[in-house]
Amino acid sequence: MTKVVRKFSDHKECILAAVEGKTDLRDNFKLYNKLHRFYSKEGVTFTGDTATDYNMIMNYLYEDFLVYMS
Repeated sequence: MTKVVRKFSDHKECILAAVEGKTDLRDNFKLYNKLHRFYSKEGVTFTGDTATDYNMIMNYLYEDFLVYMS
């Protein structure tokens, strides 16, 4: 189990829905900020562009949850 899956296991359904494109994670501002902060602490350098940063987070979540689901 990846670190992000362990840390955000309570929000797994919401995150998976966002990764699958069913919802926009930015609608849950508090969770989105926590994930942004988490990935920043993990060494991800964000651009400052909200759309690009959102896509980066979605890509990381996709990879992290894909590993978890496999």
